[in-house]
Amino acid sequence: MKRTFFHLFILITILSSLYCFVPLKKDTGFLRVDQNGRYFVFDDGTPYIPIGFNKFRLYLDDEPAIDSLLNLWSSYGVNYLRVWMGGGSEPEFPVGTFNEERMKRIDYIISKCEEYGIYLSLCFWDENTLRTDVSYGWNSERMAYNKSIDPGGTTDNPEDLKGVEHTRSWEAINNRYKVFVDRWNGHKNIMMWDLANDCKKTYAWKAQIYELVREWDPNDHIIGFQYYTGRDPKGEMDCGSVRVYDYNPEGNDPEEMTKALFDRVQEALQHGDPVYCGEGRMHYAQGTPYELERFYLHTLWGPIATGAAGNLHAWVCRTTEGRWPDYSLQELQWMKQYSAFCQTIDWAAFNSKNMNDAVSSINENVLTYACGDENQMLLYLVHDDPEHRFEPVSTILKIAAGPEKPPTRINWIDIRTGKVIKSMEIRSFPAEVEVPAFRDGIFAHLK
Repeated sequence: MKRTFFHLFILITILSSLYCFVPLKKDTGFLRVDQNGRYFVFDDGTPYIPIGFNKFRLYLDDEPAIDSLLNLWSSYGVNYLRVWMGGGSEPEFPVGTFNEERMKRIDYIISKCEEYGIYLSLCFWDENTLRTDVSYGWNSERMAYNKSIDPGGTTDNPEDLKGVEHTRSWEAINNRYKVFVDRWNGHKNIMMWDLANDCKKTYAWKAQIYELVREWDPNDHIIGFQYYTGRDPKGEMDCGSVRVYDYNPEGNDPEEMTKALFDRVQEALQHGDPVYCGEGRMHYAQGTPYELERFYLHTLWGPIATGAAGNLHAWVCRTTEGRWPDYSLQELQWMKQYSAFCQTIDWAAFNSKNMNDAVSSINENVLTYACGDENQMLLYLVHDDPEHRFEPVSTILKIAAGPEKPPTRINWIDIRTGKVIKSMEIRSFPAEVEVPAFRDGIFAHLK
């Protein structure tokens, strides 16, 4: 009997010991802009960089499908999603009345994302619904604000919803936004209130709605909105958003689109706010699978080397009509490898500045991008092959300045495997570095 009790005591002790070491989910607080105005950080100082994409109609899936997708994506390193309230004015129809089924679906998405460690940008409004040239726009059957669609609408002119002068429309939008903020402001996995997609609002609208949302939200979530293609964010809110969309000077060229995106990131960073990348699209019907692949990989790895806080939300279409997004397991695997690298950076301590002027390639067809501070640099090289053959290319990289305390280790990373393929030591700057042969893009980290 004593031996039985002794064995039971030992078993309980072992189980208790194991139980004590079960990691508890840490409460890191809400997300903020970091002290350097470059990246994002939790209240407790834990750094965060959004890795993910735009799944704007996730609310259309049923709950088992949502759970399955979030489980899959989180297992591939996704920690961020951008989700809309609806494609049009729904879930508000008529004006001032909110569909509880839709609202509960958003509740479910938020709670499941919290379970899987995914942070959300909740988009309150799509500006494209004010267009008259698309079926889902101003004249769609679900546009509650259009008086000709519903007698309770606010106006017969969609332009009235872009400013503050039309009192009925402005008050209705205020009510809409307050309903959303009141309902969801307590959730710590909401990264951002995204006030408008493809924003074409007046400066007065943006300034006043910002102050109102800030007033309504006791938890001071980050506030932003997504600008339409080509617009400079101008530091109007807590962070800037840039995008690239069917950029077509010479066809849907991945390298031209990459250059356009990186230029917009650098332009936006001048205003002193974090810049995250929004939507980006390249149609499968307009290019080869390899062009699509290059676009995806350039805009996955390249933005952080230009100073952006995260990857582009690439829309990779595999059919002529497109889906958003339609990620293959290979594309998710690339994202997982990128995510693993991002975990090695203390983004809250990285006071990055543009360093394009400090790096150059002796090969004129290799474009160079860089950002860094006194401790580290991120580099991205793009092979802009004028013949579009993309045979492996080698070059010498000239680095005029780098981290302040050499020696510095430079790791060259394969964008398809996430693995270091070459590592070397730099003892002083300026330096000339031999770049490993690469086909289309290569990433480097100096530390």
